Amino acid sequence: MAAGDLTDSMVAELGLRLEDAPATLFTTVLKLVMLNRAQVQVAQLLHNAYLTELEVISSASLDFSDTYALSGIGNTVFRGAEGILKVKISPAAAGFLWATEVDVKDVKKLENTYLAGSAANPVYYIFANSIYPINGTAAGTLGTVYYLRVPSSMTTAVDPIVNKALHPLIVTLAEALCWAIDGKLDRKQAALDIAFAEIEILNARYTAAENIGTSGRET
Repeated sequence: MAAGDLTDSMVAELGLRLEDAPATLFTTVLKLVMLNRAQVQVAQLLHNAYLTELEVISSASLDFSDTYALSGIGNTVFRGAEGILKVKISPAAAGFLWATEVDVKDVKKLENTYLAGSAANPVYYIFANSIYPINGTAAGTLGTVYYLRVPSSMTTAVDPIVNKALHPLIVTLAEALCWAIDGKLDRKQAALDIAFAEIEILNARYTAAENIGTSGRET
């Protein structure tokens, strides 16, 4: 299968659903725009468990002795702070530690001997698209960020990154977007109802695994 074949099949399927296979009303360019919008919307609405193809690990060269902007990670972080899955701190000494995230509103609670972040107990919070370590370490502390990246745009030469099982859902949501442009609001709503019902079912099916220790942000 050549690059772009999956995208081409989604464009063709969308054309059939729109009863416009010859692309006389909805051009290929327009359908690609709507498919890309739908891909992002589907990823925004689904639980992270269905987005493993978007998971990325940053290089282990991020300086966590000070504030680190999310824009410097490499790829654009998807969903902002919610797209940060885990942070691994590597002190100047050997080994690494998993850092604990706290909500910015709870930072004040860390100002005591028992809860304060330290080299042995790295803590961080996210605010204004930046990671703020509270680990009490000096320069030389490195970190690795596990996060979700923004889905790549589909083209006739670039296939979607997300799982193939989600492609029909993306096409359905793109169909709704196209019907809205065409002024067919009843058909738009019908497609939206189908897409949102499937998203609701998928999210309801997911059951988080039991974790050991303190639970963090729901992802």
